[in-house]
Amino acid sequence: MKLECDYVVHNPLGGASYVFEKNLIDYMLSKTHKNKIIISVGAQPNSSPHFGTMCVFSLAFSLAKKLKEAKKDLDVSILFEVVDTAPSKSVVIDGIEYQYDLRESKKMDAAMEDFKEILDFHSKRDNIKYRIRKQSEFNNHKEIKDIIKNIVDNQDKIKHLLDPKYHRLRMRSACPKCGLVDKTGKKTIIEGNKLISICPEHGEYIVDLRKETSKLEYNTPLRNLIRAVLYGMINQSNEYDYEYMRVTGADYSGFYQEELLYKIAAILGYNCNNLPIITYCPQIVDWSGAKLSKSLYVAENAYRYLPKYLINYEELKKEYGETGLEYIREETDSWIEEPFRLFRNYSIYYFMKLFEEKEKKQYEHKESTKRSN
Repeated sequence: MKLECDYVVHNPLGGASYVFEKNLIDYMLSKTHKNKIIISVGAQPNSSPHFGTMCVFSLAFSLAKKLKEAKKDLDVSILFEVVDTAPSKSVVIDGIEYQYDLRESKKMDAAMEDFKEILDFHSKRDNIKYRIRKQSEFNNHKEIKDIIKNIVDNQDKIKHLLDPKYHRLRMRSACPKCGLVDKTGKKTIIEGNKLISICPEHGEYIVDLRKETSKLEYNTPLRNLIRAVLYGMINQSNEYDYEYMRVTGADYSGFYQEELLYKIAAILGYNCNNLPIITYCPQIVDWSGAKLSKSLYVAENAYRYLPKYLINYEELKKEYGETGLEYIREETDSWIEEPFRLFRNYSIYYFMKLFEEKEKKQYEHKESTKRSN
């Protein structure tokens, strides 16, 4: 089968693109109350950032730039929430799945260098500051213990919603001696203010939920819920001079957030209107319309038909250097400047054509400069 197209890009209006066809920034600013905004992005640093992650980070800086342009005295920065509690290695012992976290792995250290390079590029480009925060620091927020208490007290109401497969509250902690984690919480018990875990080698260990929140780990839906609730509390509190917005991939939009964030937050008694604004980065899809997957590429060496620079930052840097990041950034800037471009998916072939056209313009500009000289 031969796939053909005319390379004409259509942006039919519908849904959010219809409502926010020309102006998204004024709406966002009307929903904020403070003069300092932190835009949060998150990622698991288990490999060089893949193309979708590069787009998420780029969009966050594009949004920050546009907010600053719209309100001159606004202080806007980026916060990279490192999901260092994501699995680095999984093992099965006596039929139970355990994991070692990324923070126990040297793989994370190597990947973080690529993340920092990307952040540095965007930061220097428009003089926008950024900060990196790990999960233990996030968990040290004083409000976390009350959020955890509310979740634990109501776990029977929400655990089947957050975890339809196992019906468990997927809160866990690593063994303090070897770092092994009960991934699905099969042998983890929550009693009152105690998280009781059992390491197959070192036995029982206990985390005090009122005093040791820095040791806690969560699966993705629970972490997403806790993060949103915390950000909402900070946004509404006069104790903090800043408020949060979020940028994340569009694969976490729609049904996922409606069922696993907003409805559960309401069950727990939180006002969903106070949760932070989330801007969803358009999904980067393959020829079939499926999400371009980092895990597929790493595990199964998929996408061999694509140029390597479209897979991850390491390959992009080899092929284009910082120019590749600039091409992506110019595109994400256009999504904020013309918001009707934001509320859709983009094929990886779209970016392939985009890079080709930009390279052609670069070449033509150089040739023109030579002739004029």
